[in-house]
Amino acid sequence: MHTLTRSLLALAAVFALTVFTSTASAAAKKGPVDKPVVGKITAIDKDAKTVTVGDRVISVDDTTTISNAGKLAKFEDLKTGEDATVSVFMLGEKLTATNLKVGKVAANTAALPKKKK
Repeated sequence: MHTLTRSLLALAAVFALTVFTSTASAAAKKGPVDKPVVGKITAIDKDAKTVTVGDRVISVDDTTTISNAGKLAKFEDLKTGEDATVSVFMLGEKLTATNLKVGKVAANTAALPKKKK
């Protein structure tokens, strides 16, 4: 009886460890990127619904908030050459925007001094 109990406890521990490790890996892939992407919009793909800022391709979805000079805007309003500041996170293998600012507000955000650690 003790052998069966120990075996079941060991099996439960292995299962719990497997689930925890899988969950941690999934969370790491979906975790936020700590630095926003800042730069000029170099490309816009309206079909794929992506915007390239510098050399970073960023997906834009229906939950992304887009603003131009502090006012709400649409994906279709974006133009190459505009200054952009994009808050992003990893969704699977794609860098996805949560907040995309262009125009005067984005330029001001890019000019802010960096915090020292």
